[in-house]
Amino acid sequence: MLPDNKSIKSFKLILLGLLVLAGIMLHQMGILEKHFFLEAGERHIDRWWFAPLIIVFKAVLYIFALPGSVMYVVAGLLYQPIHATLIIIAGGVAGAIGAYFFSRSMSQATRQRVQSSKAFSIMKKHGDFATLSAVRILPGFPHSVTNYGSGILGIPLTRFIATAVIGFAVKGYLYSSAIHQATRRGDPEGSGGLEMALPLLLLAVLILLGKILRRKTQ
Repeated sequence: MLPDNKSIKSFKLILLGLLVLAGIMLHQMGILEKHFFLEAGERHIDRWWFAPLIIVFKAVLYIFALPGSVMYVVAGLLYQPIHATLIIIAGGVAGAIGAYFFSRSMSQATRQRVQSSKAFSIMKKHGDFATLSAVRILPGFPHSVTNYGSGILGIPLTRFIATAVIGFAVKGYLYSSAIHQATRRGDPEGSGGLEMALPLLLLAVLILLGKILRRKTQ
């Protein structure tokens, strides 16, 4: 006998609650803190499974709309920029796809809260390739809004994945390169700030300007 829709919905809600609770517990235990991964990295950096572990944790954070920026720092400190970028892309895109499909199983009340946000209304009006790429690159713009909003709106999956790859590639390489350079200077905590945010902001603006100019010339 196949389970009915009500049973499936109840199971999804219970599973969601358990996963959220697990995420809170992991955070309270310090397992999601960068120092935990850095200390583990010092012991296991040469193990084949450590990079995939970072990818999995980054993906899980994004699936459940938790801050994933800590993984930029971890990857940047432990790996060379190109390898760190690949790790960031893999984890970010996997988490984005997971959140895209996960958003479709959210309760109606949760969906309405997302839909009532100002960022969601922007996505609803401007869900094209250029805008999605720009918001992915834009510093400080929450990836969770893009991931969940795209799933709720039904943004084409190919466009969603392509813009996610672009965003995580640009951010990943810029952040990991800046962290790598700061580490070589002996000041890993000094990386970040305006030196990374400004190029991302300018690139996002240029993408949007290109979109506007293209529309005017058509």
